[in-house]
Amino acid sequence: MGNRTTAQKSTERQAKQTEQSQHLITPTSFQHLTDLPATLSERQSEPLVTPFQTLKALPIPLEESQCVLHKHEIIICGGKDERACYSYHTIKNEYKFICEYPSDVELARHCVVELANNNSKDRHEITLLSFGGFRKHTLMMKYVSIWSNENNKSKELNNYNEWIPFTDNHNHPIIIGRDIDNYSGLRAVIGGRNNNLLFITYYYRNISVFDLNTFQFIKHDTLPTNNAIYCHCFVSKSANEQGQERMNTNEEENKRSYQMLLFCDCTGLSIEYNEDNNAFQFHQLPVCDDIAPLFRYAYVCVNGAILFFGGCNDGNGTNSVVSKSVYKYLIRENKWMIFENFLPSSLVNCVAVLSEEDNDIHIIGGRDDERRTVLTHLKARVCVWNAPQLSTNEIKCIIQYWVRVLKIKLGWIDEFNKIVIDYAKVKGYQLLMVLQGHDIAVSSVRFSADGRKIVSASYDRTVRIWDVSSGKQLQIFRGHTSAVFTARFSPDEHTVASCSKDGTIRLWDVNTGTEIIKIEKKFGPIWDIDFSPDGRYIVSGFRDKTIRLWDIHSGIEINRLLGHSAGVLSTQFSSDGKMILSSSIDKIINLWNVESVRIWNIETGIELKILKEYLNTVNDIQYFPDCQTIVSCSRDRTVRLWNVESAKIIQILNGKSDVKCVDVSQNGNKIIVGSSDCKIQILGLLYP
Repeated sequence: MGNRTTAQKSTERQAKQTEQSQHLITPTSFQHLTDLPATLSERQSEPLVTPFQTLKALPIPLEESQCVLHKHEIIICGGKDERACYSYHTIKNEYKFICEYPSDVELARHCVVELANNNSKDRHEITLLSFGGFRKHTLMMKYVSIWSNENNKSKELNNYNEWIPFTDNHNHPIIIGRDIDNYSGLRAVIGGRNNNLLFITYYYRNISVFDLNTFQFIKHDTLPTNNAIYCHCFVSKSANEQGQERMNTNEEENKRSYQMLLFCDCTGLSIEYNEDNNAFQFHQLPVCDDIAPLFRYAYVCVNGAILFFGGCNDGNGTNSVVSKSVYKYLIRENKWMIFENFLPSSLVNCVAVLSEEDNDIHIIGGRDDERRTVLTHLKARVCVWNAPQLSTNEIKCIIQYWVRVLKIKLGWIDEFNKIVIDYAKVKGYQLLMVLQGHDIAVSSVRFSADGRKIVSASYDRTVRIWDVSSGKQLQIFRGHTSAVFTARFSPDEHTVASCSKDGTIRLWDVNTGTEIIKIEKKFGPIWDIDFSPDGRYIVSGFRDKTIRLWDIHSGIEINRLLGHSAGVLSTQFSSDGKMILSSSIDKIINLWNVESVRIWNIETGIELKILKEYLNTVNDIQYFPDCQTIVSCSRDRTVRLWNVESAKIIQILNGKSDVKCVDVSQNGNKIIVGSSDCKIQILGLLYP
């Protein structure tokens, strides 16, 4: 491994003892400034506070494993002396056996990456590449989820869900790596303009580029470091992390340059590869003293930062110290932070995986400080590690402000309590669960009145009912002949109404799943519907710019509201039945006043307010239970919360795909969101 004198000296360094006041629940309390807490060995015995959740134990003890994320699955690809591969389902908290590596493959410190598959017509299929290790191997696996029906199709095909030789276009086996290359403890990422380049970093100080289109190495270079590179951290930078790093670099240069980061022991490097010139540039990065002795840690890149979990200082030596600390490197700020003692136990040779579906970080396997391979599987929310950080001066300023306020003997204004509570409700939502069962975009999601069920609709022509607490799918309604745009529970929850591109409104029995009534008019697609609070009427939005009111028992249209200049995407009664809320492709949200006690006596709708902030189509809009707040979503990938009285935005939540539908539970504690990526997300208050 090379000379570790510097590392050993660093572990012996004595620093100032951490005060007891630092042991808070939130890991954001610990910021690496100039003087860090005591040495690595001293920190291991300090009081334990952890935000990690322990999940179901691994099927077998694993260390030096490799993991790849696929939707709601973490594919675990063997480990040291273990050839078995498993799929872990992040929602079910269960494992399933996939396959084993061939018997002639000896796994130890190998690497697994997901190959880009831009030409694939099957979005349920991914291709994995496994290579390197103590004794070089190069294998591939075409994987189809063993948790879904799609797996049945794979049984009709050859070589699915098993490791087979990696071959070129002529079916000739390919072994990645030269005879002189030591690939034990290597790391790799896939990048380049067309995601066809495999960047490999490996012992002693090597970096190579392998072209996955031509199956040839196109570049070998030496890393500018005095330390050996082994079981290290190697990640690519996302576009937003690269964008502002060098002011003198123009847009065209950024497109040609692919950037990566590498950390191991005292080494920190920013690596740039120019694809046109086939040349590397290297820039030294700082490494904080406390993490400098470590390698063999788990790491994950998230939201412009790299998080490091555990690790050890000298591998298998008798004097090795295994860490349970968590470190954070802020890429854009070029700054290190330390979170004190946040792993429940010391771990080395573990692996970290970011589940973007659930906004969770998973820590899998490893070896403890007694050299035992473990069954450990931990989970922590991404938000725990990404809370805003405050400088010492900022903290002092806040404390001084509140001390000064407490000395003012004016009492507490009751209205302040309401302001604080309202702020907490708006700001305090976190992801609880992700539901997935629809095959195409989710077009509608709604809670039942008691908040225990969700009804969803999709372009896959189905309507589905889900249990909120377990995420289990309870019922599927089939009958629409085209995309279903909306589905709603009736106030008594015995009936579900749905509308579709097929021009029909259908009512379904929740318990039996049978169709009760079909209202069919030749008005074209019906984009949205909602029950009146008494359950006797339905308001619907049409592509022809109109809003229509219906008597559900007779199927008769009883009134029509005109005002939008484009198709009406969303319609909703307020909880008191006095207001109708609508949104449209015209990017405008309208509030209509319903003044008559009897809805069929409405003569006109009076437009009260217009909310104008969106730059793209408003897909859905809903009241909060207090009727003082509105939540809306748009094709611009945002969910926005509005104050009804002021018509001002309270908060904007950004997503990764077109947000098509949104709803709020009756108690306001949960929000559900449906997106074009087929997913339903359930958000809950941090402090309900």
